[in-house]
Amino acid sequence: MTSILICITVVVVLLFVVKSRIVKGAKVKIADIPAIFDKLKATGKDANFVAFCFGASEKSSTDNTVNVQFSIEGGRIGFDWVLLAPQNIRDNDKFVQFAGKLGYKAFECEGNDVKYLRVEDGDLPKLCEATIRDLYSISSDTELDLIPEGFKWP
Repeated sequence: MTSILICITVVVVLLFVVKSRIVKGAKVKIADIPAIFDKLKATGKDANFVAFCFGASEKSSTDNTVNVQFSIEGGRIGFDWVLLAPQNIRDNDKFVQFAGKLGYKAFECEGNDVKYLRVEDGDLPKLCEATIRDLYSISSDTELDLIPEGFKWP
């Protein structure tokens, strides 16, 4: 009986810890991207980031979620195409070609055993907006999931 109570207690504690670590994000629109970028940049702190998540198509599948982010590394802010989500991996070449046509140069990086492409030069909010709006045909009134780290939004 004691071992059952201990197991139940451990499960309850684990559920509490996991639930407390779930990131509570916000909903934003494409028009919010420049202000979000500025707010992140103002923190100036390495490892701070903000991720935008949205569906690449109308299919109701988690397999089609795209994740893009701004992050600060080595004191520089950049736009990251993280090669973790299946849709990002599938669309890797598509993103590189798209960014290249707009005059941006993405370079390969790896951190925490995750590969990603990073762009540090140019109008990064414009690249983010174009990627979401033009590469994926997301309308300006669509709500995007926002996950900020290191600052609060709004």
